[in-house]
Amino acid sequence: MFMKHLLTIALSFIAVSIQAQLFSGDGYYRACNKKTGRYFYIFDNSGKINMTALDAELGAIELWRDCEEHNRFSDPATVVYMEQHGSQFDFQCQGMGLYKMFKQYVTLQKGSGYYSFSVTKDGITKSLYDSNSSIWPDKGKLGTDGSGEYGKWVVTKVDIADEWFGINPSIEVDGKFYHPFYADFGFTPVSEDMKVWYISVVDTAGAVLKEFTGDVVPANMPVFIECTSGDPEQNKLDLKYYKESAPADNKLKGVYFNNPKRKQSSTDAATEFDKSTMRVLGVTQDGRLGYILSKETPYKGEQYLAANQSYLVVGSDCPSEIPVITEAEYEEILANRGDAAVHIASYTTPKEVYSISGRFIGKLTTDEIKKLSPGIYIIGRRKVTVE
Repeated sequence: MFMKHLLTIALSFIAVSIQAQLFSGDGYYRACNKKTGRYFYIFDNSGKINMTALDAELGAIELWRDCEEHNRFSDPATVVYMEQHGSQFDFQCQGMGLYKMFKQYVTLQKGSGYYSFSVTKDGITKSLYDSNSSIWPDKGKLGTDGSGEYGKWVVTKVDIADEWFGINPSIEVDGKFYHPFYADFGFTPVSEDMKVWYISVVDTAGAVLKEFTGDVVPANMPVFIECTSGDPEQNKLDLKYYKESAPADNKLKGVYFNNPKRKQSSTDAATEFDKSTMRVLGVTQDGRLGYILSKETPYKGEQYLAANQSYLVVGSDCPSEIPVITEAEYEEILANRGDAAVHIASYTTPKEVYSISGRFIGKLTTDEIKKLSPGIYIIGRRKVTVE
């Protein structure tokens, strides 16, 4: 399966290594075809290639010019981490690492202001081209059967000036802009007015938000971002290669892809939305920020989670929408549940224990719980009194 996935990924990521005068060491880059100006977009992790054939199945990788449908400045699918190993390169994008999975690096050939790139297996070499076969001017087709100018690729490093990355918010509530986010890179918001949030407690009465206060948000941490405005250029992120662990009390999950037309090639190409156990960030019927049922456009009758966004896992007893609430609001809700507090029972397995404000304490046994300081805790979504 990895062989099937990876030679395609190898050929897809090859594009990213490109331009010599702009390569300034390991980091995050975007790649485009010098002839057509179309950029690489990684939309799932599947594909295959027959090295002896004239073409390859590379449908997971699409080539797009900046347009209304696709804009590179706010799409994580265009951002690839380029890591040099001698004269060759490794690439990481959308949760995948080329060498880790395929044990093979990419070979580059330098031109004047561009690179051609290839991968060799069993003595056979394949290069990548924009085949320019699409009838749509903004969209191209990646292949191995082109020639000439269509095999020249340019790479620019993602920074906070010219080739920037910014959040394009999808939600507005009371004049504030938000966006659920999940990507394979760490980051620090450039604007001090931006905030990064996650959900620490899930209750039928609400989802308790908690601000991430670290210096760098780790890669692969599902969050939602409070933006400075509706303009992505005002919501820039400074990308960091930072793979540290995310907070243990984060209840959010994330997906990379929403490419259901390729579900037969990869189970990861799209994640079906389950209305009994999933909620997505949105606006509740009473106009509050909250977690609601997905409103993504169905594909062939099925509804899927949006690409590169976070979502919330909920219990089957959760209502169709729950508001986002503060820790103080949650404490008040718990205090008003007069009959909700019970004394500690004997648990057969370790339980996740939280403070009354939603701070994760640990996964504890019954004996460990009994040793906690006297007070009220949240265990198994119930208030429990430790005396």
